[in-house]
This record gives sequence, C-alpha cells and structure tokens, in this order.
Amino acid sequence: MTLDFWQILAGLGLFLLGMDHIEQGLRGLGNELLVRILRRGTVTPWRGVLVGAMATALMQSSSLVGLLVLAFVGAGIMPMANALGVVVGTHVGTTVTGWLVATVGFKLALGTLALPLLALGGLGVTLLARQGRAGASARLLLGFGLLLFGLEFMKSGVEQVVGDIDLGWLGDYPVQLFALVGLVLATVLQSSSATMMISLAALHAGVISLPMGAAITVGAHVGTTSTMLLGVLRGDASSRRVAVFNVLYSGATALVALICFVPWVNQAQEALGITEPLYMLVAFHTFFTLVGVLLFYPLLGRAAPLLEKFVGQRRHDTSEFISKVPPDISEAATAALEKETLHALSHALTLVAQPFGGNAGQALRPSPPHRRRLTPRTDFLDSYTALKNLEGEILHFAARMHSGHMPPAAAARDSQLTASVRDAVYATKAIKDIRANLDDMRLRSSTQPWIGALVAHVLATLRTLETLLASSGHDLQPDSAHGVAQQTLSHLRTEHANAMRHALKAATTSGWDGYLQSTALNVAREVDQSLSGLLHATELFLAHLPAEFTPPAEIFDRA
Repeated sequence: MTLDFWQILAGLGLFLLGMDHIEQGLRGLGNELLVRILRRGTVTPWRGVLVGAMATALMQSSSLVGLLVLAFVGAGIMPMANALGVVVGTHVGTTVTGWLVATVGFKLALGTLALPLLALGGLGVTLLARQGRAGASARLLLGFGLLLFGLEFMKSGVEQVVGDIDLGWLGDYPVQLFALVGLVLATVLQSSSATMMISLAALHAGVISLPMGAAITVGAHVGTTSTMLLGVLRGDASSRRVAVFNVLYSGATALVALICFVPWVNQAQEALGITEPLYMLVAFHTFFTLVGVLLFYPLLGRAAPLLEKFVGQRRHDTSEFISKVPPDISEAATAALEKETLHALSHALTLVAQPFGGNAGQALRPSPPHRRRLTPRTDFLDSYTALKNLEGEILHFAARMHSGHMPPAAAARDSQLTASVRDAVYATKAIKDIRANLDDMRLRSSTQPWIGALVAHVLATLRTLETLLASSGHDLQPDSAHGVAQQTLSHLRTEHANAMRHALKAATTSGWDGYLQSTALNVAREVDQSLSGLLHATELFLAHLPAEFTPPAEIFDRA
C-alpha cells in the first residue's frame, strides 16, 4: 500500500477514535439528562421522532441512542410505538453530521483548528480525573480535535490518490452497486457518519460522481442498523421487535430512495441551483430520510401490535411433570406436584434475579429431556406470563387431586406445595412492578451505591435459597435436613431484616429529592415483599413430611 492509502486509513482511524471520545465525553456530561429526555419526552410517537433526532444530533451517535431505546423497551419503560418513533428519529439526527462536515470540514484549515483542541483535550484527559465533568469535557475536546484532524488526513489523502491514479473505471459500474459499498462500509465501521465522511471526501476529490455518492449514502442508511442487530443477539423479544422494525424501515426507505431519487439527483441539483456537490449530497441524505419519516409515521401505531404478534412470540409453555401423571393416584400425583413446584420455584428465582443483573435457579432445572417445556427466557414479561400459566396448571391439577379420596397427609402436602407456588408468583410480581425503577436508579450516579448494596443482598439471598432447594434431594436424614434448612432460613430472615433496615435508613438520610426518595422506599418495600415471599415459599417446599411421601424416582424414569 502506498503512503497515500495509509494516510486515508489513518484519517479514518482518527475520525472513528474522535467519534468514540465525543460519545464518551457526552455520556460523562449528560447521560442522566439524555435518559430523562428519552424516558419522559417520548410520550407520543411524534415526540419520539423529534427526541430521537435531537438526541442523535447531540450525541453524534445513533448507535448509542438506539441501544438505550432497546434497554428501555426491554425494561417496559418505553411503549413500543414511541420507541419506534425514536428509532425513526435517529436516522434524521445522523444527517446533522453530514451538514457539519460539508460546511466546515472542506472550507477551513482543519489541521490548524484541530491543534488547540488536541492540546487542551489531550492534557485534560491525562491530568484531570477521568470520571468527573472536567475529565468528560476534556475528552469531548480531544474527540473533536481527533475528528477534525482525521478529516484533514482523509481529505488530503484522497486528493493525492486522485492525482496519482486514474479512477475513471469506476464509472463503468452501475450506480446501484455503490449502495452495496455504502452498506458494507457502514456495517464494518459501525458508523454511518464515517461512511458519509468517506463519501464527501471522495466526492470533493472527484473520485466518485454525485449519483455514486448518493447511492453510497443510501446503502449506509441500511448498514447502520447492524449495531442494533448486534445489540439484541442476547436481548429480549421487545428488543428484537424494535431491531426488526429498524431494518424494515431502513430497507424500505433505502429502496424508495434508490429507485425514485438517486437516478434524478443530477437533475435535482440543476433545478435547485446548488453549485456545490457536497451540499447536494447532504441535502439528498436529509431529503430521503425525511421522506422515510413521512411514509412510516402513519404506520407507527399499527406496526407495534403487528410486531408484538409476529416477532419474538413463542408458544405458551405447559407443565413439565404433572401432565404425565394421573391426579387420582395420590402418591404419584404428589411426587409430580413436588417436582413441578420445584420447577416453578426455579423460574421464580430466575425472574427475580434477572432485573438485578444476576442469575439464579439454574441448579434446579429439570434434566435435559424435560427442558423443552418451560425453558429459560431473556424476555421478562414473556417468562412471567409462562410462570403464571404454569401456576394455573398446578392449581388445576391440585384441585383434581382433591376431588377424589386422599390421605390427610397427602392433602396437607399438596396444600403446602400450591401455597409455595402462589408465594413464588407473588414474589415475582413484586419485582415485575419495579423493573423500571431499578433501571432508573442504576443509571443515576447518586443512587448507584444504594442500589448496588440492595442488588448484592438480593442476589446473595437468591443464591442461598437456590442452594437450599437444590440440596433438598441429597442423601440426608429427614430430621437432619429439616433442621439445617430451618436454621439457614432463620439466618436468612435475620439478614434480610437487617438489610431492609439499613436500606430504609440510607434512603431516608440520603438527601435525595422527594421523587428519588419515594422511588427508593417503593423499591425497598417491593424487594422486602418479594424476598419474604420466596423465603416462605422455600420453607413450605422444604417442610418435613412422613417418609412415605418421598417422591418415587421410577415414575419420572418412565416419563
């Protein structure tokens, strides 16, 4: 590779590094503000479009805004229709970068302008605290300096390549092929802004024509969706729906632009009297993006229910054990009900741990042949619905058992098990109601230590309960096992009471405003109810019973 090509690649690398520093600096300065705007400012799809456009223009990163939207939708904070509006708006916000580059980047001596920014930003990042506002401001200056310096490198490198190499052969290829070039560039670089910068530099140097640059911009419009797609590889169903919509919207808008607008871009330039090709290219980008907004906005309200119906939807789960055993055989039915109850408890532990960023309940999963029934999910609401369905089947099965003749001990055990399932579901519901509050408090620097201590207590309690439940089938004497379980549960209750007292005291003496203090008290109350419910559910499941009601293993071997 010649020195000129290395200069182009160096410019691209500096540009991308600058974008990364700008994003980190803006996060440090106003991440909480952005979160509040996205949560409270998107009450309607139209306002979602506006907020998405403004947030992307401010943060210079549609990827960051898009990933935040995925997180909010997955947590149930933002309605689907409003989130789709924000996604549409992010594409409008990306056009601002093109205008800045075309207006400033090719009109001024960027190297000279970049030097003071690099000096102040580099010294600030090195000498100041990296986590404070001063450090974030320094990182922002450094990012702008790197961006301008990279743009200058790119511009001069492309101009030198044009002077050394005849690139007239590019005109032999159909214009539509350059849309594929833009798609690949935006996908690899994970930045439509960087792709636009490359297009503008190439157009400025005469490497490509205006229609070629327009086609590259159209392809980049689709390629930029790759970031959100990567963001939902392990996401929930709601996040997948938003990402699918993003691809459909971008693809449809790009197709309309490629067929209806790209062939006429030269004629449009003449009709509008725009003499500068760079301005025409960014105007074209803005135009077809706004056309996409106008075409899709009327569909946002209808798209949400369709996505919820066809994307990420899984069939209802059924029971794992009780469906294989007749309810009128009390011994077998009680054994199946015990295993089904443990099955439900395992998923209740998983669901309660999930919003706190932890895992629990995996040690209680059924053996591999049975996993096809109620499999672990990443989508909370879908999993909660499945657990509710399982609770209904358990209660129905227990009612059928009690409709016939049952020994008193078996009837008492069945009542314990159904009460255990109900407590576990109630515990899950308590956490379901505060997921948005948990996410909100984790994003605020002032509440992170408080919520961190609460998270540690919750996950430690869940892991201990999981260990207790998993060891319930070990070869211990019944009286010994029951005594150990009761001592452990008693200790957990004491620890839980102390943790709740500490959390309430910290919330009331924190100096937070009324909204945050009220939120913290609500979170503490629901966490208390949830863990108390799980402690009681575990106690009921581990209650000591006569030996004749030990589950017969051969029943499940045959299943």
